[in-house]
Order: sequence, then C-alpha cells, then structure tokens
Amino acid sequence: MIDSPKPKRGRPPLSVRPVTRDRILDAALEAFSERGFDGATVRQIAAKVGVSDPALYAHFKSKKEIFEALLRLAGPDLLANAGVDSASKETPMQIALPDMFGKIIATWSTPRARAFASLVLRMGPDGLGNMLQDVSTRLRPVFESWQAQGELRGDISVEVAIWQVIGPLAGLRITYLHGDASSADIAHATKLAKAHLELIAQSLTKSGSQVK
Repeated sequence: MIDSPKPKRGRPPLSVRPVTRDRILDAALEAFSERGFDGATVRQIAAKVGVSDPALYAHFKSKKEIFEALLRLAGPDLLANAGVDSASKETPMQIALPDMFGKIIATWSTPRARAFASLVLRMGPDGLGNMLQDVSTRLRPVFESWQAQGELRGDISVEVAIWQVIGPLAGLRITYLHGDASSADIAHATKLAKAHLELIAQSLTKSGSQVK
C-alpha cells in the first residue's frame, strides 16, 4: 500500500489564505510603488494577493477606493488612532502634543507607512501637499480648543501653530522615514521628532510667548 503524501507544513499558498483588507492594501501599495497609481491595475493587485478580480471587489469597489484607504491610514485615521479627537479636553497641550505625535511618528516608522511615504513622494508636491492639508484640517478643532482654553498662545494664528508642528515632522518623514530607511534612520528621526515636539509644545504655550 502506498502511503499518501503528508501535507507540508508552513504558510499556506496565497490562493487559500483568507482575503483581507490588509493583504489587499499591502499588495496595492507594492503595485502603486512599482507602477504608480495610473500604471497599476486592479488585476495586477489581485494577482499579487493571489485571488480573482471579483474577490478583490468584495472588499473595495475600485482602485481609487483602495488608494483612498491607504491615504486615510496616513492621514485622518492615523490622527484618530493617536487620540487627536479627545486630547484637547482631557490633557494639557504640553503633554498631549508630544504624546499625540509620538504615536504618529511610531506609526510612520512601520514598513507600510514608510512605503506609502515613498509613494507619495513619487506623486510630486501635490500628493504631499494634499496629505499635509488633510492633517492640518483634522487638527484645527483641537488647536482651536487649546487656544480657547488659554493653552495655546493667542498671538499666533491656529493655522500657523499647526504648521509649526507638522512642517518639520513632514520633513523628517521625507528625509528619514521612507521605504528605504535603515534602523539608524528611524532611530534618528524619532529622536529629532521628540526634541522638536517638546520644544514646540513649550514655545506655543501662553508662557512660551515670554521666552526670548
């Protein structure tokens, strides 16, 4: 009697693994990075996942919807996960600001976020500008609340205060937290971001206006 072959252990092939949004997003990010948004197709993304087009459409209606999901992970969703919506009413700005953006920097350091940063750079200034504007819009109510409570200096407009915070952080993301970043790059970016956030939290408070 011939023994039947024993099943091999290890990771199951792509075709039998559950199709998840995360798998699709990672495959799409890879396709967009290789070919750009216009050059990548739903069929190519589905092939990377190892499924048919209809299986992918069960999760996303279009290529644009996939890209928008990736964008939200880098913008509004990221800010919500960092506690942006609740930070203003419960925590003083000097504590909330470094903590909030510390979580964002940690997320920006993940492989998917760094790959997305490289993709946005390929899209040119408009791609980065739109992403920063989205972040600025989401932060505005929080900064307005801090200013109304006397936490944020009244002699600085909310818009200027926000850009003083996110401008240097965006520079760090472009310079150090891209798809090819080394562990040393990530560590250096984290150190610089921490120093920037602590300094800016002090300079934007009411008492900070007296600093010469």
